[in-house]
Amino acid sequence: MSAAARHPDKTLRLATLRAMGALDTRAEPLFDALVRSAAAASGRALALIVLVDADGHGLAVHAPAPDIDEPSVLRVLAKASSGVLEIPDARVDPRCADDPLVVGAAGIRCFVAVPIRRGESAKAGALCVLDRAPGTLDERQHETLRQLARAVAQALETRPVARRNNLVPVGAAPSLQPPLESAGETERKRRANEALLERTGRLLDAGGWELDLATNAITWSDQTCRLHDVPPGFHPSLEEAVSFYDAVARPVIDAAVRKSIDTGEGWDLQLPLTTATGRKIWVRAVGILECAEDGTPQRLVGAFQDITLQRRAILALEASDRRYRKLFQYSPGLICTHDHEGVLLSVNPAAARSLGYSVGEMIGRPLTDFMRPERRPYFAEYLLRLMREDSDAGMLQVVAKDGSEHVWQYHNVLDDDVDDPYVLGHALDVTERFRQESQLREWSIHDALTGCFNRRYLAELTAGPAAGWGCIVFDLDHFKQVNDTHGHARGDEVLVAMAKFLRGHVRPQDAVIRLGGDEFLVLLRGAGEELTQGVVDRLEADRAAAPIGFTMGATTVVPGASLEAGLGEADRRLYKAREGRPKRAP
Repeated sequence: MSAAARHPDKTLRLATLRAMGALDTRAEPLFDALVRSAAAASGRALALIVLVDADGHGLAVHAPAPDIDEPSVLRVLAKASSGVLEIPDARVDPRCADDPLVVGAAGIRCFVAVPIRRGESAKAGALCVLDRAPGTLDERQHETLRQLARAVAQALETRPVARRNNLVPVGAAPSLQPPLESAGETERKRRANEALLERTGRLLDAGGWELDLATNAITWSDQTCRLHDVPPGFHPSLEEAVSFYDAVARPVIDAAVRKSIDTGEGWDLQLPLTTATGRKIWVRAVGILECAEDGTPQRLVGAFQDITLQRRAILALEASDRRYRKLFQYSPGLICTHDHEGVLLSVNPAAARSLGYSVGEMIGRPLTDFMRPERRPYFAEYLLRLMREDSDAGMLQVVAKDGSEHVWQYHNVLDDDVDDPYVLGHALDVTERFRQESQLREWSIHDALTGCFNRRYLAELTAGPAAGWGCIVFDLDHFKQVNDTHGHARGDEVLVAMAKFLRGHVRPQDAVIRLGGDEFLVLLRGAGEELTQGVVDRLEADRAAAPIGFTMGATTVVPGASLEAGLGEADRRLYKAREGRPKRAP
């Protein structure tokens, strides 16, 4: 099926094109300036005006890039609606995912088409902007493109009149030309077109210019004058026009002009400029060469656009990127990025040094490679929290190349504003601090003499959630006589030996606590009456191995009951046992 056959309004569209005198349109400075303005306004890399002739072939007033063929352009244009067509990412849009423009060498991702109309009649074509990166335009950019499309339509409408004055070669049959217009009507349309271009220039903050190569006379549009802070109608000399550019930019624009005259190539430059009032701005300077029919260069025409804000934004972004890279490279903090599965995408030198690796040895590996197996389930929970909350903070235990364990205190953030979300991680190696804090805690809950837990640890247990316990309290018999007879050094030896004796009769998860003086407590974690009584029986059977005689009282505390109440009951039973049995002499 031909490209033309795919358009249901083919007859009306072709009549519109003929009425506009557009079927023989060639690339011209006005249209070239319009599409350049469209590209600048939209921030897209490519712009073109596509019309359709009687054979269904597309004709680009401003030729696209060499790898964009006309049939592909027309296939996408055929899908345009009566309004603005915008495809943010053509690769995932079913209307054009398989179009050669998308899957071919052009690699187009973003596509916007604005219809070109004559009044309310059918489309004659479209003003299109394209880019190889995905994206969308805002409403202000849409409105600017609509204004430019109207300017294209008005420019096309004036072509038949220009033909009758032998200004443009005639390419369509005389019978297809519209009725003659009066000189007044032609002047009205010309002024309306100029007014539209002026409004468009204001929207884009852009103006036009022209240099007659025979006389060196320069003409500036009113908007160009405003950009230079000179009154509208100002006509500078060639030297004055060049003098507005900063000294470093003058050789650049001079070389571009000479090359254009020699080769016919245009230019599109971003240069610093100082206005008549001393304002420092950046401008986008665009120019092309126009020649006579015999190829003799006649004039240079082009446009200016104030891009100071865009330039500042780009420079600020570049400066920010440089600062981030320096921070990443030289920060003593540990910085990395990883994907949603925990695979490292980047690691700064400080993080690699912390674990004894090179950067290259870490990138591309999951963080779980640097964790002990029993810690990896906690990392999976971390990833889930991060994806749910967009950030997470805490402690991460990692293993260095030499097998030593390190503790990283991290605060990580998910960045999902890009196509491939990633996690930006920042951490501090708090291994030494963690060790010191652990040591201080150990000291705070342990008895310095016996190594048993102390009353502070007991207070933490009673303040925590109620659990099941087996409780056995001990009181050493005649311990005061040991101190009085043999001295406190001997008394300390007895206490240390008694602690060792008790630890030898309990499990690793149980706690031996020195309550103070010659009082001890054994807490059997999760023990019921049977297990508690078994420990009591073993202690009773091994009394002869104890360094000193002792009296004990035992009870059990069920989950949810008060541990303090259980200890009180164990004490009561201890006193009862003391009263009921003879004491062993020291």
